[in-house]
Order: sequence, then C-alpha cells, then structure tokens
Amino acid sequence: MHNRLQEIIKYKTGGRKTAFAELMGWTPQYLAKLLNGDNFGLQPVLSILEKLPEINARWFLFGEGGMLEIGKMFDLQRETMCHIQELLDLDKFIPYMSAEEINQFEVALTTGKKPVFSPETLSKWQERLNARETEMAAKFAEANRKSEELCRQRTAKK
Repeated sequence: MHNRLQEIIKYKTGGRKTAFAELMGWTPQYLAKLLNGDNFGLQPVLSILEKLPEINARWFLFGEGGMLEIGKMFDLQRETMCHIQELLDLDKFIPYMSAEEINQFEVALTTGKKPVFSPETLSKWQERLNARETEMAAKFAEANRKSEELCRQRTAKK
C-alpha cells in the first residue's frame, strides 16, 4: 500500500512529500512512517480518501483498477480546463498590470491557485486594452491609407 501512497504523492504534489504531508494535515515524520509501511491502519486510508475523492478506493486498498475514479477524473479535467481558460482570459492583460499584479498572477500560475482581481481592476485593464486596440487600429488605417496613396501615384517613365 505504501507504493500506491507514493504514486498518490507523485500525482498530487509532484512527489514533494512535505507538501503532501501539509495537504493532509500530517507531519512529515508521520508520512515517512506510512511510506515505510509502519502504522498503515484505517485512519490514514480514510483521511486520504476523504481529502482526495478522485482516488479510487479499490485501487488504493487492493491495487485493482486505476488510481483515479473515472467520474472524478472527468471532473478534474473540466476544472483544469476552466482554470486554464481563466488564466488565458487574464493573460491578455499582462501588459497593463502593475508589478504587484504581475506577481500575483505569477504566483497563481506557479501554485495553481486562482488569481483574484477586483472587478474594478479588470475593468481598468479592459479600458487600457480597448484604448490600445483603438490606437493600433487607427495607426493601421493610416498606414493603409498612405500605402494606397503611394500605389495610386504614377511612376515616372524612363
């Protein structure tokens, strides 16, 4: 069972045992005992299955089937896609963020936590983005007008 616990740790925290112990509310020493096969009673199993409902209990207890419950796996995939979409929606505002806001966004990217920005902040960024798009459209239109003007001029005959 301790081998399957090791797989769960890899899945949930990328193999970081201290982070997993913290997630479970355990001490690193307690987790080390479990990984060594000591004290692996019902309580740690119940704790894991309660905190990580996507883990297939049959797999964890008996090694049968896959590590993740199919329904829970789809839920996780859906949550992941929503999280990615939220981050992509914010990505376009990076040029308009303050250093502190960029740091908050970076922390969200590296920790997987959802960045929380006020509606006022999002509105401010959207205004700046709209102004920039309007400015770029005007510059493009002016460049296009000049190009068309140059194309209409007659070239001198040799």
